[in-house]
Amino acid sequence: MPRDLYVLPASPGQEWMWLIHHMLRDASPYVIAGMVRIRGPVDPGALGRSLDLLVERHEALRTVFRMDPSGELSQVVRQAEPVDLARCGLDGTDTPRDQVPELLRELAARPFDLSRGPLLRASLTRLGPQDHVLALAVHHIVSDGWSMRLMTSELAEAYRRLTAGHVPDLPEPPLQYADFAVWHREWLTSQAAHEHLAYWRRQLDGASPLRLPLDPAPPAAGPAPTAPLRLGPATTVALTETARRHGASLFMLLLTAYAATLARFTGQRDFVVTVPVAGRSREELTRTVGLFVNTLPIRVDASGNPTLLELLRRVRLTCLEAYDHQELPYERMVREAAWQRDRDNSRLGPAMFALRVPLLAPRRLTGDTTVEVLEPPPAAGGMDLLAELAETPGEGLHGYVAGRTGTFHPDTVRLLAGSLTTVLTIAATGGGVPLEELPVTVGAARRRSVRGGTP
Repeated sequence: MPRDLYVLPASPGQEWMWLIHHMLRDASPYVIAGMVRIRGPVDPGALGRSLDLLVERHEALRTVFRMDPSGELSQVVRQAEPVDLARCGLDGTDTPRDQVPELLRELAARPFDLSRGPLLRASLTRLGPQDHVLALAVHHIVSDGWSMRLMTSELAEAYRRLTAGHVPDLPEPPLQYADFAVWHREWLTSQAAHEHLAYWRRQLDGASPLRLPLDPAPPAAGPAPTAPLRLGPATTVALTETARRHGASLFMLLLTAYAATLARFTGQRDFVVTVPVAGRSREELTRTVGLFVNTLPIRVDASGNPTLLELLRRVRLTCLEAYDHQELPYERMVREAAWQRDRDNSRLGPAMFALRVPLLAPRRLTGDTTVEVLEPPPAAGGMDLLAELAETPGEGLHGYVAGRTGTFHPDTVRLLAGSLTTVLTIAATGGGVPLEELPVTVGAARRRSVRGGTP
């Protein structure tokens, strides 16, 4: 049993994640998982030592959680222990390539014990003599997407130095997550935090929850219904240029297209879409592993039949204001904002949009060994509906639309993905089309499509 080093209160984000973990039977949507493919000779011993180095460097990866009788949740930082690197097929047995996504799902779906740990898992699977997959799964209570990118980058660099016979003396993180947790708890009692809360109360006052038209009797089990999104390089460049001409980011234009699609799909003209933000507004936090990501509720005003460009102007202004107030935890908004007094509004933002950054750019580790990221299986991430895109240089935007299991038929998700692709293509050509003229499958037409043409 590893020795406890110190104990301090959990951060608000960790308290929220603890609650979700213990409310849900399946907490796998709140596990951050990823895979890298290693081509060339592999040294499992050096890979294991590189993982151990990560755990030594980042206290969050050796943190567990305890609830005291009064209901106070504490994070307990423990002494580092070697990582148990599971090895599959290293005796010479190859695993078929098409089984790799299932290996990651199994790694992420196995329950984590937040009070005992460890909260990081790793496995190395042989696909061939010079072909392996390293899979990582870490519970969201101690990590986020930025952290996973940092971990894979440091892991690759430590492995490269170890296999070259050098000491992997990576720069120490300026801060540990516990430092941030202490600061953030103090900040939440400050005047600045009260001003942020006042902003969100004003911003969300009177907002209606997004009412997604869920399908009757969708499949209650199995993988989440998903559909791919893909926009080629030319369309992606056109979208970037359209956004730039109107003083917006590519993310803002993509979010606008998603909001326009949802407005037509639901018939609502005032609703909220949630978006993730890194939550690392301080430079010293960029090299620290931990749960920093926050969720921002972006209120969409699609009234008056605006064109896509007019809707972009509204979304842009809302996003810029939200970014200025992003340090207030989403769970605090949920608990204290005025709209939360109505229990029907408890899930004001069941639809999310995300623009993802790849975990790791392809790189050469040694003279004969290279690594590249394998895309994780699509998942709704705990939302009723999620649209996620990522940009790959030279290949354009790719991603998916995913619904929560038990909410939509796969055909509905495919219709939504097709409509969103069409709206994005229109945005790339200038975006002057009014909302009501966008070719989105809605209402009775959607129901007939899902039921195979039956009115």
